[in-house]
Amino acid sequence: MPLPLFQRLMSGYLVFMLVLVAVGVFVSVQLNRLNVIIQKVAHVDSEIIRLGEALSESTASLVRFEKRYLVTRDEAFYRRFEEIHQAHKSIQDRLRHLASAGDMVQQVAPIARLSQAYFNRVEQERQRAAGSEETVDGVEATLTGEMIDALRQHLQHLISRARRARDAKIALSSRISANVVRTSVAAVLIGVVIGLLVSFGNARSINRSIKRLQRKTREVAAGRFKPLPPIEAPPEIASLSRDFDSMCLRLGELNAMKEDFIRHVSHELRTPLTAIKEASSLLEEDRFRREPGHQRQLLAIVKDECDRLIASVNRMLDLSRMEAGMMDYVIAPLDLLEILRASVLKLAPIAISRDIALEIKPVESLPAVAADGERIHQVLENLIGNALKFSSAGGAVRIEASLAPDNGDGLLVRVVDAGCGIPADQLDNIFDKFHRIDVGHETGRGTGLGLSITKHIVAAHGGKLWAESRLGQGSTFCFTLPLA
Repeated sequence: MPLPLFQRLMSGYLVFMLVLVAVGVFVSVQLNRLNVIIQKVAHVDSEIIRLGEALSESTASLVRFEKRYLVTRDEAFYRRFEEIHQAHKSIQDRLRHLASAGDMVQQVAPIARLSQAYFNRVEQERQRAAGSEETVDGVEATLTGEMIDALRQHLQHLISRARRARDAKIALSSRISANVVRTSVAAVLIGVVIGLLVSFGNARSINRSIKRLQRKTREVAAGRFKPLPPIEAPPEIASLSRDFDSMCLRLGELNAMKEDFIRHVSHELRTPLTAIKEASSLLEEDRFRREPGHQRQLLAIVKDECDRLIASVNRMLDLSRMEAGMMDYVIAPLDLLEILRASVLKLAPIAISRDIALEIKPVESLPAVAADGERIHQVLENLIGNALKFSSAGGAVRIEASLAPDNGDGLLVRVVDAGCGIPADQLDNIFDKFHRIDVGHETGRGTGLGLSITKHIVAAHGGKLWAESRLGQGSTFCFTLPLA
């Protein structure tokens, strides 16, 4: 049995990923090593060189002010000597700290020892000079000079050692960089080769099956929706064949839906057009010339059917624009209670005629919502109208509005009725266009677009729309709107 394409691809890609991981680990280690080297060059070796040079300069300044003081015994020269002395000690402390990181403790130790010996001898010479009027003899000057020469030699040795260490690290970093570049290039070439091999092998193995599938696709495009015969191919291609069969079945369903849509639209248009034609014919024949009341009734029929026809067409056009994302909304801060009251007042005559109680549950003042007033009015009309349509005489429809409990940034509106309810297996489909619910309850005609349009409007405002119902116990339609 041939391996599935997934396993083939994953095997090839796994090798490629292992190469990439190995290269990535190698590059990461080398880059980390390079970073450590650069840090040592910048913050240890270079700093040791700078501090060593600073010690050499401060040593020369110390010697200069020491001689001036011993010759002139001017305290100003000694104060200046002490200032340089303190700076010298500070530089030594920093150099001693860096030497431990740069493996140069042995080079720094003699410098500290000679410096301390020099300062002790200078202090002794100062005390001796303070007790007599004579200057320091030549022997003492010679010993001090030997200390200074030894100190300078150790400083030069330290600086040379630090420079050699810095140059060696720079050369090593160059070699590491070159290795990283060579490894990356090799990894890219290996990846290209693996990719070509995997692609060529898989393309060759599925090419014949794909060509057969292409021929069948052309047959489907020509309107022949026959299922494919079994195809000997990798499991993925066989699965694609089964999906192709499912597509054929779905296309058949869509074709049936198209025919149903045409029948539905034809009915929705033919019924009002027939009524308009008959009423117009009666008016044209002047059959009720002496009965103005009948003429007005015919004109009212024509007007009502025209309004119904226009409303049906507008609903279809609105839904098409919403599905295409071309519907315009004027979003502004809106008092939802005013819209609720207006919708209830508009539909109150229908509720009264059907002996249905229509009420708004008393609520406290609510914050404004960000919404299009006209569209939200349309949402409420659809939901309240459906609630009235499916409620029996003596029932009640209640509209509630409150802050959404699970969404502190929105308002929740609930339209509750005690009607016939919705079967559980239809709750997921009631918002589909042209979907009509058959619950054995006598209702008026409709296009089946109201709930679908309502769902699009609520979604465009950033809200949610859902339904809760039990058959025979009524339904509750809920939607949320964001706050302004």
